[in-house]
Parts: sequence; C-alpha cells; structure tokens
Amino acid sequence: MDWRRAAMILISSFIVLNIILAVNLWVRERPAGEFTLTQYQQQEIEDQLSQKGIKLEVKIPEKSLPQAFLEVGYKKVDRQKILENFLGEGVKPRVEQIQGGTSYTIDSRQLIIMDNGIITYFNKKEENALASLSRQEAEAMATDFMKSHGGLPQEAVLNSITYDAKTKSYLIEYVRNYDGFFVANSYIDILVSPSGVKNYYQSWLNIYGYKGKKRAVISPFTAIMRVASEKKNADSMVITGIKQGFYSKFYDAERWQAAPVWKIGLKNGDVYYVNAYTGELEQ
Repeated sequence: MDWRRAAMILISSFIVLNIILAVNLWVRERPAGEFTLTQYQQQEIEDQLSQKGIKLEVKIPEKSLPQAFLEVGYKKVDRQKILENFLGEGVKPRVEQIQGGTSYTIDSRQLIIMDNGIITYFNKKEENALASLSRQEAEAMATDFMKSHGGLPQEAVLNSITYDAKTKSYLIEYVRNYDGFFVANSYIDILVSPSGVKNYYQSWLNIYGYKGKKRAVISPFTAIMRVASEKKNADSMVITGIKQGFYSKFYDAERWQAAPVWKIGLKNGDVYYVNAYTGELEQ
C-alpha cells in the first residue's frame, strides 16, 4: 500500500470536512435570514471541492434562504373540461375504469384521469413527421400544445429539456414555482417527437402555504458533500445544477408536508434531493 498517498488523501479529506463544518457552524450562529458567504469563503471551498475532483459547471448560490415546511395536496380537476381539452367536444370515447382512475380512448388517443387529479395523455398517431426536430421547435410545439389543451399554469416554469437520440424526441419538463422555490412533485412532462406531442403527464399539486416557522438551512456545500459521500466515483462528479426548493414523496392523503431541500443535478442526468434541515438524502 502507498502509505504516503493514503495519508495525503486522509489529510485532504480532513481539510474539506473541517471547512464544511466551519461553514455550517458559522451558518447556525447567524440569524435565520443572514446566511451569505463572502467571496473568499466561497472560493476557498470551491478550491477544496476541485481538489477532491468535484467539478462545478454552475455557480454555487452565494446565500441560502431560510425555509419552512410547505403544505401541499392533490388538485381536483374538472373531468369534463379535461376531456374536451384533450379529446374534443362531443366525442364519445371508450370508457374503462382502471385502478385509481378512468381511461378514455378514441382512435389512437388515450386520456387517463386519476382520482387524485393526475392526468396522462397518449397520442400514438404517426403522420406528417418532420425530417428533424430542433430544441427550439420542440419547445414551441410543447407551448402550442399547452395553449390548445387548457393552457400552461401561471406558476409553471421551464425546468429542463432532455434529448433522446434513439427516438429523436425531446422531453420537456415544467415545474411549479412557489415564492421563488421549485416544488419538485408538482410538474408537467411533455414528450415531443418529429411527428408532434406523443405523451403528456401532469401532476399539479395544490399549495396551501407554509407550516411552522422558517429556519436556517444547511449550506449548498454541505449538500454537495452529502451527495459525494453516496457516490463511489465522487472524484469524477460534475455538478450542473444547485437549487433550493421543496420535495416530498406522494401520499394517500388530502394534504401533506414537503420538506425544504437542495436539489443537486449532475452532468450524467442524476438528480439528488438533500434535506435542507438534516442533510439526509430524500431521494
């Protein structure tokens, strides 16, 4: 064993840990709304992350905002209106009761409305396909589809556009914004191919407001190190996104609470949600 190399790795890890602990100790001693790192502190930690092999392709937030829990719940939908928006007025689709919802099918189109308000739409018709589809064209097609199928919710913001080379399609995701924070479980996915919109999925939650007092959260650097501790190849980790928001699992309940989180996105497509209070992984 190369004891000198092992010792250097141990010392380096100890330095990183001490810096992270110092930052979080400093954060906890500050009032809830005052967490802002100086440029020197930020550069110092970024240098340590770089030495550990963690690359940053995004600017780390200079400050963390205090957060409370967020109360959310399933949103009730107008079934008749949804039917008309997606399948047209006056149509008579084949209706089938499925577990937890209802399926409506007409020709090559299928609409599923779940009892909890989640909507799924499929269009298997293939015609008038474009020779190729650009990112901008896909986004425009998704926007037009939303306008003609009930409209895009006012609180929706574009979250990501992912290209699938195998199907030459784009998956476009909108996520709900509340008070400047994303709400991870409230989103819309639209799959756009050269022949048009093939799939639509909507899980749009009701937001009832904050529960409890706002509290200081861990630093984004601590969240990064938590993700790094989960990865076997953390020395090749490339971070492309760091955001504050809310995340929770789905529950069989009218209302539940979403926890404050740091969302860490990696270049390989992996996404991690780190609890902004405890530092534990939510997913």
